[in-house]
Amino acid sequence: MRSVRFVLLILSFLLGAYGWFLGRIPTSVADPTRETDGIVVLTGGALRLDEAAVLLTQGRAKRLLISGVSTDTLPEDIRSRLPGLPPDLFQCCVDLGYQARNTIGNADEAAAWATAKDMHTLRVVTAAYHMPRALIELRRTLPQVDLVPHPVFPERVFDSGTLPPVTAPLEFGKYILALVRLRLSGLEPPGDGSVVSRLPTAPPTLAPEPAP
Repeated sequence: MRSVRFVLLILSFLLGAYGWFLGRIPTSVADPTRETDGIVVLTGGALRLDEAAVLLTQGRAKRLLISGVSTDTLPEDIRSRLPGLPPDLFQCCVDLGYQARNTIGNADEAAAWATAKDMHTLRVVTAAYHMPRALIELRRTLPQVDLVPHPVFPERVFDSGTLPPVTAPLEFGKYILALVRLRLSGLEPPGDGSVVSRLPTAPPTLAPEPAP
């Protein structure tokens, strides 16, 4: 009987934590007009790139980092996917990060970029369901930079504001692991949409971009 109660207690805790996680997924862009020093977009969908390009074109920031670009993707390949972005703006103000292979790598790449460019505010563009975990990982690695979440809502993932049955539990598990890493680093999780972190003692470096 005690074992049954223990199992029910664990299940209740997990269900509560899962509901809390779902409540942290943004349903809109909280601060769409604020200008920041830079924009970082975590690759993984065309909608993210399109939105980041629009923000840069509108003057919401001075520079854009596309983090997690495939090593076999050339700058002109990215430029061709963003026809609405003026070529001169792409040439002067878009940086491509080739090191990241996951969200942890995105955070390291963004930290190196923001430190090198002396940035104090960053707009973070990624899918809404990915935003809570992205902010946790960025909280762990970025210097003292304010992060402005800018979620996008891909139709293939969101249907009337809900998540598919596979995507949500998987993202929840990854989010918990990210929280554990954050706690082990001695930092507190973000309490709202704006995040402040500390300066890493040895920021990672970005891989050189391939020649055009």
